[in-house]
Order: sequence, then structure tokens, then C-alpha cells
Amino acid sequence: MLAIAYGVLLLTLTEELMIWVIILGLCAIVVRTVSFEKSSHLPNARTVNLLAVLSLFALTWFGFSIGLLNSMINLLAIAFALKLMLLDSKRDFHLLFCTSLFLIGCGFISALSVIAWLGYLGVLLFLLLSLAYYHGPVTPLKSSAKFVGTLVIQSIPIAALLFLVMPQLPPLWQMPTSKSQQTGLSDTVTPGDIASLAKSSELAFTATFPSASAVPEPQQRYWRALVMEDFNGKTWSIGQKRKQAERQLATMRRTPPLLLLANTAENEESDESGISETKSYEMIVEPTKQNWLFALELSAPNNGKNNITVNAQFDYTLRTSTPLMSKKSFYFDYLPNAPVTNPVGEFERQLNSLLPATSNQETRQWVSSLKQANPTPRGLASAIMNYFKQQGFTYTLEPNAMPVDPIDRFIFEEKAGFCAHYASAMTFALRAGGVPARMVTGYQGGEQLDDNVLQVRQYDAHAWVEALIDDTWVRYDPTSMVAPSRLQYGIEQALAEFGEKRTDGLLGDLREGALFTTLQNWMRQMDYQWSKWILGFDANKQKDLLEDLLGQITTKKMTAVFLATLSIVGVILLVYFFPIQRQSTLPKYHRIYLNALSAIEKHSGVERQYLSPREYLNKVSSHLNENTQKILSEMTLLFIESSYSREGIGDDKAKVTLKMKHHNRALKKSLRQ
Repeated sequence: MLAIAYGVLLLTLTEELMIWVIILGLCAIVVRTVSFEKSSHLPNARTVNLLAVLSLFALTWFGFSIGLLNSMINLLAIAFALKLMLLDSKRDFHLLFCTSLFLIGCGFISALSVIAWLGYLGVLLFLLLSLAYYHGPVTPLKSSAKFVGTLVIQSIPIAALLFLVMPQLPPLWQMPTSKSQQTGLSDTVTPGDIASLAKSSELAFTATFPSASAVPEPQQRYWRALVMEDFNGKTWSIGQKRKQAERQLATMRRTPPLLLLANTAENEESDESGISETKSYEMIVEPTKQNWLFALELSAPNNGKNNITVNAQFDYTLRTSTPLMSKKSFYFDYLPNAPVTNPVGEFERQLNSLLPATSNQETRQWVSSLKQANPTPRGLASAIMNYFKQQGFTYTLEPNAMPVDPIDRFIFEEKAGFCAHYASAMTFALRAGGVPARMVTGYQGGEQLDDNVLQVRQYDAHAWVEALIDDTWVRYDPTSMVAPSRLQYGIEQALAEFGEKRTDGLLGDLREGALFTTLQNWMRQMDYQWSKWILGFDANKQKDLLEDLLGQITTKKMTAVFLATLSIVGVILLVYFFPIQRQSTLPKYHRIYLNALSAIEKHSGVERQYLSPREYLNKVSSHLNENTQKILSEMTLLFIESSYSREGIGDDKAKVTLKMKHHNRALKKSLRQ
């Protein structure tokens, strides 16, 4: 059972464990399984020691590339595998049991979903059952399971109390930066990338608003993530000049415009500026292994509540101080009417006017003629939007490949693509027409889980355009010209209008069933509640809870709460483990007889031990006077007749009890004399 639990833990830690460590662990399980039939199949200590030395060298060699925490997890898994092959004592078993608990804890570091919690709880119960079997091998399964279940149920109130009251400290280690492919959006975009991402149903984040009225309308749900300003003819990316400028501006201690807008909105006493309206909301973000963050356009971070500092950039994007390696809660103030101004002046104009020297010539010529009829920046942008609307473009997840001059082929030949195709083409066209423009990636939309809760998934990934007009960045979404339902009803409806499905095959058909939808909504609701109230219970929420209960937090109050918690835990443990004298199930006459024997043992000094009633009478008679001997003899005969006769005593129990009481009083009186 211990080996099986270890095997399950290996399979749940595949991201943290190196492949050779998993293979070593599986080999140890096989060796242990074979040894159940023939113990001679176990390797000797010299072989295991050699494996330990080789494993230590390999772990040292690869440990620098996987980080300290993952190295420690690998070390635990290796030690478990080697000790499993040599397990032959109670100490070894207990050692591996405790190591399994540490591996379960390591699994929780990176897998914090409610499904993972239920799975690890199942492994824990299985481990406790194996421990119960080890110490009681002949105990029936039902009794062992009941014992383990009782222990777990008894631990729940103590765990809940400590969870609510004990200080929520930050981790004592630095989470490793993974080298694997990041989740969701990337900091480089080739038009087909977002289309492939649209096939994923993975959760990106959950946003909770204070009320249903505070939730933005579907057309306003633009979640800004990254700004792409560098284009090499095929791929958009964050330019090196932008990165350098951000570092220089931070060194100069310039305040990003997003924070200036937030301060203006906070201090504004009237609505004349149009930006004083703010809406606070909370986001629970899934791990991305990246520093960039997404938020409603535009939103300022509320770092007074955030456990991780969120920094605003001069392109109105957000960055966290540490990579998002696990689920995290963030708090924002939404500024729905705030303009996206140009904070760096001519630098942004030049940066967002650059084009490859020779590519996509046909588009350049088309924009040149278009500009003659629409000389203003707004007119040119509107003309390009109308072109997408009027020229029979289609919305699809599977456009044809466009390896050479992709903008020309998309606009004049294929006329079919996903949001990134339209955003890329319009950004290029605007720059070709002399209008500074850039592509913004993020998410658009969101499914309402509750009246005030939105869940945004990877298939909501989106790209749109910002054009610099009158020193303000104006948003244009060319996808809305081709598939207007994409903004109002989401990607599923938009694709359906063009005869496509987001997912094909059996799974796609099952997703449309009522039963699947009900189960899916139930699971999403459960995962949301778990993320919000368990994973999201941080130091700030703990402080709010205590303030609601105690008022203003002081040192004396916190000391009293801590001592009260320890006292309550102590009382609970006392109730659980203090030996309680249970009511005897013996007949009353039997209890009276045993009470009389105790008095005889105390008086005579002769212990009964395991003697039968008649044998003890014969042994103790020489230590008693004649009257006491007679009374004890009568009580012994009455007990034997009542307990061992074939007919039993039936309805005469009351008479036997009455006689036994009479003899017991006489016996104690005789002993006193």
C-alpha cells in the first residue's frame, strides 16, 4: 500500500520531478512488488548504496537548472525509492510514511485546485489506512477504515481553527522559474498563435465585482495584457527599445500615466474630468509563469491589498514583482472612462511608425490610395474598418498558411483569419498610412459564473489595435466588423455563424449536452469558491475577518486570540483523547459480584488474577473469618448459577440482583467487623 501511494505521488509530480527520478521510483515499486513473492529478489545494501551515489551526482549536476525547491523534491523522491527497496523494519516504514506526507505537501505547492486537494486527500487516507494495517494486520478492513475516518473527521475543526487564526506567512522559499512553455498568451505573436490558443478551455482568471451592476457590459470587457510594437514582417513582439525605455523611466522615477489617472480619480471631487468613476474588483489569476498581468482596460492596481506588488508600465500594461507560479488574488480599481494618453511623446510616435523596408508592397499601395480619399487619421482608420466589413472577410480558426507577405495575402487573397490576423493587418496598414499604431493582446469577454463573477478562459484570448490620434491611443477592433457577435456572445457564437466549431469530434458534441453543461457549471462554481475562500485567504482577508470580529486590531487582542485558540485546541484534544469511563454492559448482579471481589482482594491481599470464581473462593477462604467465608460462598454459587446455567435466569434478573445486593451489604459489614 505504501508503494502504491508512492507511485500515485510520482505521477502527480511529473512537472517537478526529472524523468530519470520517476523511472528510478517506478523501478523501486516493481522491485518491492516482486519481493512480495520472493524476498531474495530485493537488492542488497551495496547495490542500493551505489545507486544512491550515482543519484546524488546526477542530482547535483542537474539541480542548478531546476531550482532549489525542485531539487529538494527530487531528493525526497530518490530517498523514498532507495529506502523502499531496503524496507525491513518498523522505523523504515514510519520514515517512508512521513516522507510521503512531505511529498503530498510538495504537490500542493504547484497544484492548488480543488480536484488536486481531493486527490491528495484520497492519497492521505490511503496512507493512513496502510499505517493502520501495519500496526493491526488482523483488523478487518471495515474497522480500520472507520478508525482512519474518525481520525480525519476529528482533525477538521482543529485544522479549520488554525487556518483562520494562525498568521498567514509568506513562503520561506523562492518559487522556481519554470523553463517550460508558459500558459496562455505569449510576449510574441504570430497571427496563428492566438487561433491555436482558442481551442483551449483552460481557465485564465476569475474576476469578482462588488455587485451585478458593477460588471461591465460584454462589449466593454477588454482585458489588456501586452502591447506589441515591433514587427519583422511575420511576428509581433515587445520591442527592445520599449524595454529599454521602461527601465530608463523607472530609473528616473517617472510616475506611469496609469497611476496618475488613478490618483486623479481618487482626488477628483466632481465628474468634470470624466475619470472620477472607479469600480473596484478582485481577480484570481491562474499561474502563467510570467511577470505580466492582465486587467480591465484601464485598471490601476490596489497594492494596499495585493500580496504581490503590481507595477504599471508606460504602455499601460502591468507587471508583477515575481512570476505567477500559482493562483494569486489581485485587487484593481477600474477606470472605465480614462483615456490612454501618450506619456512619452515623440518616442512613441517613432516607435509605432516603424515598418519592414520591403515586405507587403501591395498593402502599402492600397493604403496610399485609401489615404488620398481619407486624409485624416480617424478617416483612414474608419476606411480600413469598413473594408473588412464590406469585402466578404470571414472569421475562422483554421486559415490557410501565409508564409510570404502575410499581410498582402490576408487582405487581398485569403480574406479569412482569426482576431490576430485582422489586428496585425490593420496595425500594418495604419503605419503604412503614417498613423502610429500598435497591436494589443489580452482577452475579450468572459462568462458569468454568478451575477457579479466573470470567468475568462484561454479561448477568450483576443487581439485589437490602438491608433495614436490627437495624442491619445484610440482602440479599434477590426474583428468586430467581420464577426460582431464575438464581442457580445463570445467565440462559440461567432464561429457558429461561419459554420465552424471551436472543438470538433465527440468532446465537442458532449459539451453541448444539458448534463455536461450542468456538471461543468457545478465544477466551475466549486473551483471558484475554493479559489476565493481557501486559496485566496491571505493576510489581508484574515485581517479583515479579525477586524469584523474584534474591531480594531491591537497587540493585546491578538495575544488573547492566540491564547484562546491554543486553549480551544487543547480542550478539543482533551475531549478526543482523555480516557472516558464507559458504562459497563455487564448485568447489574455481575457488577455487584465484581465489586465484592474487589473488596475481598483489598482486605485479604490475595489477588484473583485469572482464577475462576470457585478457584478464587478456595484460595482466599483461609484469609477470611467464618461469617465472611459463608457470605462469599453464597455469592459465588449465586453468580455461577445465574451466569452459567443452561436455562439462564430470564425474568429472575431482578431477584438475583436483589439477593446479590443483600449479600454484598452483609459482606462489607462482615469485613468491617
